[in-house]
Amino acid sequence: MAVKKMVEAVFVVGLVVTMMNVWGAVSVEGAISCNQVVSAMTPCATYLLGNAATPAAACCPSIRGLDSQVKATPDRQAVCNCLKTQAQSYGVKLGKAANLPGLCKVTDLNVPISPNVDCSKVH
Repeated sequence: MAVKKMVEAVFVVGLVVTMMNVWGAVSVEGAISCNQVVSAMTPCATYLLGNAATPAAACCPSIRGLDSQVKATPDRQAVCNCLKTQAQSYGVKLGKAANLPGLCKVTDLNVPISPNVDCSKVH
């Protein structure tokens, strides 16, 4: 009986993972997910929220990792849309966010973070 329950649980987990992959495929081809962006930005939270004068040691390596995944316009637009909504939701200090690409020496991830930016015009 326990084996049957375990097989059912594995099947359900597999089904959920498959469905998540299918739903993810509906998004813009090649675009980075907002979860990836948020994960990469998490080590920078104290800086971005204004609670630290400089980014934490783990911040820039994480941002550079995200930067290396940004390959094309859809990626930059996805990052822009995510940052735009997340910055508003969490009270990110826009000046600090604007300084982060320079501090971390990233190039492709340099997208504007502003509640008024039109991310469809980011290239």
